[in-house]
Formats: sequence, structure tokens, C-alpha cells
Amino acid sequence: MIPPLLFATAFLLLALWLWQKGLRGWMAVPLTTGVLLLALILTIKINDGNRLQAKRDVDLLLTQLADQEIWSVSEVDPAEDRLLLASTASQALLQARPWYPERRTAIDSTLGNLAEWTTNTTRFPEWRRRSSWDERVFFVAHAGATLAHHALATGSDDHATELAWIGDQLSNRLSRGKYKHLISRPDEPFFRPADNAAAIYTLSRYHQLTGNGDFSATYEDWNTYLSEELYYAESRLPCAAFSATNTCQLEPSAAATGLYIAYRAAAQMGEADTDIPYQEWLHYFKGKLNTPFTLHIRRDMRKDQQTRFCDLGAQPLKCGRYEEEIGLWAAAEYDGGYTYFRLFAGVLFEHWLTAPVDYARLSPNKRVEALQVVAFRGLGETQ
Repeated sequence: MIPPLLFATAFLLLALWLWQKGLRGWMAVPLTTGVLLLALILTIKINDGNRLQAKRDVDLLLTQLADQEIWSVSEVDPAEDRLLLASTASQALLQARPWYPERRTAIDSTLGNLAEWTTNTTRFPEWRRRSSWDERVFFVAHAGATLAHHALATGSDDHATELAWIGDQLSNRLSRGKYKHLISRPDEPFFRPADNAAAIYTLSRYHQLTGNGDFSATYEDWNTYLSEELYYAESRLPCAAFSATNTCQLEPSAAATGLYIAYRAAAQMGEADTDIPYQEWLHYFKGKLNTPFTLHIRRDMRKDQQTRFCDLGAQPLKCGRYEEEIGLWAAAEYDGGYTYFRLFAGVLFEHWLTAPVDYARLSPNKRVEALQVVAFRGLGETQ
């Protein structure tokens, strides 16, 4: 918050200098600008401190997630994007539960509905194919996270069996696997650190529930393998995907790598290192500085060089759509105060200056995409 304060103070000092020089007619512009900037800083801090925007987003999620139309699954309405929404939205709702007691009943009910949706074997035949889970870490991670969030919030053991299957799978396979990673989907031949970071996060929540196994040892094995084998080129960031021969298949993008660092931090439950990989990610993906109140996260690692297969790296997300929201979440996890302030200010500017999304006019798939934006930024706002 210090840089925007200094920015505002500079205008006030200019006004004071003009006053002392006797140019009192000229001092009105810098004085007004300085006062308005200070008021803006105060408004942003009050909004964040009182969680006003966070409450708006939690209320929006609770309302929109209750609409059964968005949860239908077919060839036209894919299951993966909805599972990711269930996982991230339930995580944001769980984080909101302690400080939003007046909505606790609605939060618990929504978490229960998401858990029921996730465990439907007709919708997700993966539940009947547990022998293939080594090649389905995206499903295992996000289904497990959704169930864990419900259990942590309510203490319910309604889905304890399914959650135990997932916890045992991740405990055994992540620690014993040659690459400390599992394949995301059976139709692709490589490993994605972002999906496996989500799996590490889910395992941490399972351990929080049960205390089974040594999570710290699994985390260290996984993290060591990344740091020693898979950093991309000159950076200290992993590829978006690597092969069984450790070949970088997909170069880092802001969304894919941002998910990796955010889940990695969330798995450590408040003990994240503030230097690596968060500072590295910010170094490579931060766009132009703009103003002390705004920050742009570009999707490409190198300016003016587009990331090849960017959508494939962020699957099922559309590359170029969620970078600022994922950045807000990462900044909150890593206690990146100034970055969080600038990205959060961007959220407020959008709220103040643009018309709200008319979800009723969107198709189910477009509504899921729009709600994913809310879920990601909610992960940062609700902490």
C-alpha cells in the first residue's frame, strides 16, 4: 500500500509547493488529485478489510450455483470445466465460512450439493474405474477437493468412502511414483504440475481431516523433483507439462503456472515461501506497470512472444481469460500485499465502471466460464 500512498502524497506535496510559491490558483489540480487518490486508497482498503466485495462474490456464487441448468453434462456441456468450478467455488465458500456466519447455512447446503453432484457415478464413470486413476489426476484432485471442502465445513462423513479412496490413491501414488506426478487424462501422454499441485492440495486437506500418513514427506518429495528436474530453461518455474523423459512438452503460461503456484501455496496452509516460485512467476508474467492502482498479468512468459498451445496448457480453462483472478489468489496465498492491492483495485474498478454480468442471458457453458472468474478471485478475496 506504500507505493500508492507515496503517489498520492506526491500530488499533495506539489500542491504545497505551489502554495508556498504563491501560485494558489494552480494548486487546486494537484490538491484535488491527491485528496481523491487518498480517498480511493482508503475506499479500496475498507472494501477489502470489511470483505464487501468478497461478500458480493460469495452471495453471487451461492445464488448461481443453485441453478441446476449449469450442472448438466453432455458432449456439448463438458464435465471437466464444471468439476473445476465445483472444486474452486467450494474452496472459496469454505474459506468464507468463518467470517460470514449469516450465510453459513447456505454455504453448507451448497457444499453438500456440490459433493453430491461430484459423486454421481453416471455423470462421472471414473468412480467405477479406480484402476485407471493413475492417468486421471485432474479428476481425482478436483473431485477429492470438493468432497474434502464439504467434510471440513460440516463434519459430515456422507462421502467418507469416496474421499478415502482418493486420499489413499494420492498418498500411495504421488510418493511412490517415479516422477512424483500422475498423468492428468488418459488421452494425453504427459504430466501437468498444475493438476498435480491441485492433487497435493487435496492430499493436504485429506490429511487435515484424517491425520493419515506423512503429508510433509510427500510434499517435499514432489517439490524436490520439480526443483531438481523440471524448471523451465533459465527460470525457476516448471513447464506447463512434461513427458516421461522429462522433456518439456508445454512451456509455462500465466494461467497454468499460476494454478501451480497457488495450489502449491494452499497445500502448505499458511507456510508458503514468498520468494520462489511466486516472485519468479510475477517476474515473468507481470505486464506493464500502468499505475500504482492497477496491474496487468499477461498470459505469455515473454513479451511479444505468444505461448504455443496456451489453451492446452491451461486445459480446461481458456488461456487469456483468468490470469488476473489467478494472480489475485496467488498474491493472497503468498502474502503479496502490493500485488494483491493492485489486482484487487482492478476488481473494484470493474465493479464500479462496468455493468454486472447478466447470467440469465448466458448459455450454461458461458455461465460456467463467467462463474469460474468469480470462483478464482473469490479464492483470493475470502482469505
